[in-house]
Amino acid sequence: MMRITAGVLMGALLSTAAWAEPVTLRLGHAVFEQHPIHDTAIRFKEAVERLSDGDIKIDIFPSRQLGDVKELMEGVQFGTVDMTVNSTSAYSTLEPSIDAFQLPGLIPDYEGFVTMAKSPEARAIMDKLENHMMVALGVYDGGQRHFLTVGAPVESLADMHHKKTRVAPNKMFLDAWQAAGVNPTPMAYGEVYSALETGTLDAVEINLTSIESEKYYEIAKGVSLTGHYFWPSFLLINQIKFNSLTPEQQDIMRRAADEVVEPQVMAVKDLDEQIKVHLDELNIPVVAPSAEFRAELQAAFAPVVQKYEAIDPLIADFAAAAKQLTPAAQ
Repeated sequence: MMRITAGVLMGALLSTAAWAEPVTLRLGHAVFEQHPIHDTAIRFKEAVERLSDGDIKIDIFPSRQLGDVKELMEGVQFGTVDMTVNSTSAYSTLEPSIDAFQLPGLIPDYEGFVTMAKSPEARAIMDKLENHMMVALGVYDGGQRHFLTVGAPVESLADMHHKKTRVAPNKMFLDAWQAAGVNPTPMAYGEVYSALETGTLDAVEINLTSIESEKYYEIAKGVSLTGHYFWPSFLLINQIKFNSLTPEQQDIMRRAADEVVEPQVMAVKDLDEQIKVHLDELNIPVVAPSAEFRAELQAAFAPVVQKYEAIDPLIADFAAAAKQLTPAAQ
């Protein structure tokens, strides 16, 4: 009888890894195909399949086919879904340091977002998700957020005061907008249109891509380009699934995710410019805040930033790096 030694066993394992079977991964997300999140998924799929010569395939399931934001988060965490591109704000309940990506008033523009998305400070935060059985391959963007009103566009902090404003249900967002003097109103995304239409809401902080895709311009009367924070999303894979890949396959996944960051984010910037033109054609006022208004907002948000910096050193590190950013030349 042949004796199986440790060396023979290791050789067999290495041989198996070298001749690993092709892999197909299922990636779900919760938005329509016109959204930047879908664009992220498409760009990642194309990069992975190119770099792997087709040995790794990504099947994309958009529009909540595999679940909504919460169901996708839990699906990837527990392994019933292989991968997702999902809003970062959904994960701050698991890891508070994730709030760093949306600290108000810190990242000035899309170029700055790219810098921070590729930074060691961002990587340190993303690595925390491995404590929850997920590997974050990268962080991307769905659009810089602005202030949309059913009345005239706001042009000062005083104009914002007491406006019933929809915010996503996240503690940091509530803190930020209370500090700015608005009346922040958490509300499900799908209810926003009717709430603006009926007067339940006066305003919503939102990205231009959503103003376009959700047709909020049918109700809105003004957009103020406050650019207060971005709407990032993680590209995530279940940790057990990722560990089942060969080292070469894992490297391809990481390289593809990194390759996609800058073109995906800058494509959203280009889309914003197209939407501004469309809003102008619809006679929707789009105004750039004055230097005084920007200073007012920064002053209002500053105590909130300080509060969250004190919560976690990873947030403080991210904020310190973001404060060194300078706006890109226009």
